[in-house]
Amino acid sequence: MGSTNTRSANTRSKSTQKKEKNFIGLDFGTSKVAITTSDGKKIIEQNVVGYPKDIVSLKFLKKGVLYGEDAVKHRIALNIIRPIESGVLKNNKEDISAAKGLLEHCLSSIHLSKDDETYAIIGVPAQASVLSKKILTEISKEFFTGVMVASDPFCVAYELGELENTLIIDIGAGTTDLCRVHGTLPESEDMLSFSKAGDFIDDNLIRLITSNYTNSIVTKEMAKRWKEQYGFMGNGTDDFTVEIPVDTSTLELSIAKELKDSCELIVPEIINGISTLISTYDPDFREDLKNNIIISGGGSLIKGIDSYIEEELSIIGGGNVSIVKNDPFYAGSKGALKLAMDMPDDYWKQLN
Repeated sequence: MGSTNTRSANTRSKSTQKKEKNFIGLDFGTSKVAITTSDGKKIIEQNVVGYPKDIVSLKFLKKGVLYGEDAVKHRIALNIIRPIESGVLKNNKEDISAAKGLLEHCLSSIHLSKDDETYAIIGVPAQASVLSKKILTEISKEFFTGVMVASDPFCVAYELGELENTLIIDIGAGTTDLCRVHGTLPESEDMLSFSKAGDFIDDNLIRLITSNYTNSIVTKEMAKRWKEQYGFMGNGTDDFTVEIPVDTSTLELSIAKELKDSCELIVPEIINGISTLISTYDPDFREDLKNNIIISGGGSLIKGIDSYIEEELSIIGGGNVSIVKNDPFYAGSKGALKLAMDMPDDYWKQLN
């Protein structure tokens, strides 16, 4: 009898035991998905999904779908889907399904427990549409107890603790996002977004090389790799060469000029954006804003980008530009995590 009572008490104890509460920050970008968790885990994955082209590739790969780096590695045997375009989740069944599968793949790799309460904030481009936010929220609800979206550049500012008179420039693959931060959640007039970003640099680099070197072949993956390894703005970098397929052979050629020109093409629109956000700011705080400009995202790794933009800012009276020093690819997800953890419990209850 005593043993039965003990078992009953244990059963009641387990059933009434308070669930573990977890928080997640997620940056669902055009090129990469970055996730940071409250229990110290983090992952970054290519935003690519691949399906075998035929029965032979299915038998060879032994998988019906491949995600991230695995999909990129075997891309020749796959039909590739990139569900995010210019920072926006494409609104069709195939891309939505691919994005959901990729999210599930990433969450399984960090061993997210469905038995616990998990609250997530997802960073999105500064001017993401209401529809894009809604779709992303809907596909995430299956995995999280509560979920909301927030401006990705604001998440970066939140991570850095730069919440007053700060201008964040977040350069991703699909979009460059500008956001001025002044102690509150940003309004629409505080943000700008445009498509001249990492993918634009890659596409222009391909165009310049193939037009300058007859019969040369440059793939998107090649251009992206060269940009990430050698990309620079301004002067002072050493010359370098890369191997470029030309007809049936390979030539070692210098692409320094083509790469420099391609990288610098995104700057005029950035300068115009900075000028707009400063000119529409409270006059008493414009100098503070101009002198606290921070670059984040993959674009912050382009050598010399901070000093080059500073030089170009001379047309509006100068400014001070710095870059995110640690983990620029994780700055958005870390800020989203920090924001999620700082949200009051009542807020999550109201959201649910």
